[in-house]
Amino acid sequence: MYKNRIEIIKKHLEVNNSQTTNNKDEVLEKELFNSIDTNINVGELKLLIDSVEESKYKDETREFIRNHPKFKENFIGLDMATYRQLVLEQCAAIANRGLIHFTDIKNNLHRYIGALEMFALYNNNILTKLSVQYTLFGGPIIFLGTSRHEKYIEDANTLKTMGCFAMTEIGHGSNVRGIETTAHYDKQTKEFIIHSPTPTSEKFWIGCAYLHATYAVVFANLIIDGTNYGIHAFIVPLRCPKSGAIMKGITIKDCGHKLGLNGIDNGQIRFDQVRIPRENLLNKYSDVSEDGVYKSQFNTPIKNFAATMSPFIVGRMAITKGCSGAAKTSLSIAIEFSHIRKQFGPSSNKELPLITLSSQQRRLMAPLARTILFDLYIQRLTNELCQEKLPASIHAHCSGIKAVYSWFCVAALQTCREACGGQGYRSANRIAEFKNDCDIICTYEGDNTVLMQQLAKYLLGVKQKQTNTTTNRIYLDGEDAKSLFFNFSNINQLFETREEMRLAELKQIIDNSKESAYFAFNNAIPWAVKLGFAHMTKIVFQNSINTLKLKNVKPLTHLIMLDALVSIEEDLGWFVSNHLISPNVAQSIPFLIQDLCFEVTKVSKQIIASFDIPENCKPSSKDLISDLF
Repeated sequence: MYKNRIEIIKKHLEVNNSQTTNNKDEVLEKELFNSIDTNINVGELKLLIDSVEESKYKDETREFIRNHPKFKENFIGLDMATYRQLVLEQCAAIANRGLIHFTDIKNNLHRYIGALEMFALYNNNILTKLSVQYTLFGGPIIFLGTSRHEKYIEDANTLKTMGCFAMTEIGHGSNVRGIETTAHYDKQTKEFIIHSPTPTSEKFWIGCAYLHATYAVVFANLIIDGTNYGIHAFIVPLRCPKSGAIMKGITIKDCGHKLGLNGIDNGQIRFDQVRIPRENLLNKYSDVSEDGVYKSQFNTPIKNFAATMSPFIVGRMAITKGCSGAAKTSLSIAIEFSHIRKQFGPSSNKELPLITLSSQQRRLMAPLARTILFDLYIQRLTNELCQEKLPASIHAHCSGIKAVYSWFCVAALQTCREACGGQGYRSANRIAEFKNDCDIICTYEGDNTVLMQQLAKYLLGVKQKQTNTTTNRIYLDGEDAKSLFFNFSNINQLFETREEMRLAELKQIIDNSKESAYFAFNNAIPWAVKLGFAHMTKIVFQNSINTLKLKNVKPLTHLIMLDALVSIEEDLGWFVSNHLISPNVAQSIPFLIQDLCFEVTKVSKQIIASFDIPENCKPSSKDLISDLF
């Protein structure tokens, strides 16, 4: 049964390789041999990028951002206290308008995810604050709680009460099973005693904890009569709901000024024998009776732990939307600026816009293409998360896209900053703010390197359950490089072959190791990360092709091919040394990329117009310059 399911998922993900091409491919590929069609239907492209499922919610959120007075206030250069208060008021305005709901992560994920992306166009502090409330605090209550916890929903939905997510400790982050906080059950009083037994067990980086959270979902070791039943989640009051005073036995400190996200009140929490009712255990999967008998749906602590962690893949999708919003706004700023700012030219008395420079085109068109293709893949994952029965691949792929998108986003924002020269360095021009705020995405909601290891382990597991199948090896060589590369089947074979070889390489390194299983994999982590990149590149490409065949919205064909060639160039040495691309043909790739960047540049204004970014999310390109006079 499991094998069949994996095969179905695999076939669903893959482009059919039984033929080298088909008529529809040929029609689409022919577009690449001609000048790009500059007659772009911006509305059609906007709907493709927004997705049919999320378009309505995104437009509602755009109008709210454009018109609400709290989103017209300047936040650049605010001191931390003022900034934190402004972000709180902005989130309260969102809640009061009803743009998102506490139960959306379960009942209407498209509305929730779509709205978050729009707020990320404006400021990632707002996305982060909302994610803490609705995903990290709300998620455990919705997915791990039962009817006895529904009492928290109404006030939390309107932000009358706020919550936080107390998992990370000073001594433990990614290794959640190693956290030290304890929850001893007292049979006499029918209470759990939440305690931080060591300095390293204090909760740290807890968003919204320092100022605004009334409750915390605390992850701790559930202990009864000396027996540790593993990590469980508990609702712990941090402050009195009426007075706001911090509860007895709880110490909260400010984590202080950070590189970015200084509108978020991250806190450090220490628990000193804090008593909570037995009913505060989130008990969907396991519970403790009044007389101290532990019951679980699972026969081992590790299976219970896996079930406890399973809802948080939605959080990874929410955070990934922060990358999407920041990248779109920053790319729009940089591209608009490049169309107006002039320098140099064919003669001393004539200057040309920066966008006419091939270097500027290469800088900005490649990340523009990848941003759109990543977004199309996130649409696919969001649809999968809405299914009643989740695909076996969903956790691995949510981990993978979060890692590759956030790494890409940080690099793209730096590119945008440099593309605008000194103006990109000004905080008022927003790119620098996005840069600082997005840097943390690479390590929160899962360290990217750890997430790529999770993806690699999943791929190794799938491989073990499959019969031996290999993609036909391809070798690209010849005089007509354009025909070789402007071929979806050839590109797909390159990506599939690379993944298979990376997977075989990783497996061989592990199998040949004389170390224990743990150390054998630990010593192979660099190869695991490379496998993760190879897999994500393949499935993003395949998803893009499948989307194109369903909806040939211009200029999607050019964007797909541009990103594919950039991906090949990023690992070109590997493709050549492994005899998949000839050295002669490899030399043509930078020129093909340059040609595609030139073509995409012609429609770059229409592409960023399709993002429909509210005006108050960015400076206008004219203000970027005229504001200086």
